[in-house]
Amino acid sequence: MRRIAAGALAVAAVLTPAAARADTPYAQASAMVEADGSVARSEHVTDAWHPRRGTYCVTVDDTVDLTGPIAFHATVAGQYDHPRSLSVELDSSACGYHAERTIAVFSRLAYGSPADAGFYLTVS
Repeated sequence: MRRIAAGALAVAAVLTPAAARADTPYAQASAMVEADGSVARSEHVTDAWHPRRGTYCVTVDDTVDLTGPIAFHATVAGQYDHPRSLSVELDSSACGYHAERTIAVFSRLAYGSPADAGFYLTVS
């Protein structure tokens, strides 16, 4: 019984996106970005924009160390008719050539076509 309860708690912890609260204790930055590119909640994020369908740009402040090992995690937020997949790229030209400290998040449908989606982003 204890194993079942412990397993259920572990699964609940994994499935509950901490970035939804934007108070991730071990992340350097976090944000909840809406499908239109607006930021609902964030920590250590200075700007976000949506330059084109399926592309989002999120800029982090100077307190975020982007020089060492970095882990990015992006999770789709919301329900859509077709599943989305997200990929992340640091200092991407998709956000402009002077987009230092900017993280590009790309949202795609299963067959590769760009599609808008809200998402949670954490930088650890």
